[in-house]
Amino acid sequence: MTEAVRWVVGYAFDELTLHRIEAGVMPKNPASMRVLEKVGFRKEGLARKNVNINGQWEDHWTFAILSGEHRKQISPAG
Repeated sequence: MTEAVRWVVGYAFDELTLHRIEAGVMPKNPASMRVLEKVGFRKEGLARKNVNINGQWEDHWTFAILSGEHRKQISPAG
């Protein structure tokens, strides 16, 4: 997953010339948070009761990365 997110982020910034990408992750999903952090996303804050999932309002941590920050991350050789 880390490599897939890294590729999408690179495409979004390098090809689509986006300025910023945000992602929301439920607090009970530390694996997804770690993937985002490894790619260079930073945790910005908690969006309380932000998404309705199966009739339940769930909190989500907001993560973001800015253009140029993705190049600072170490990519595996290949």
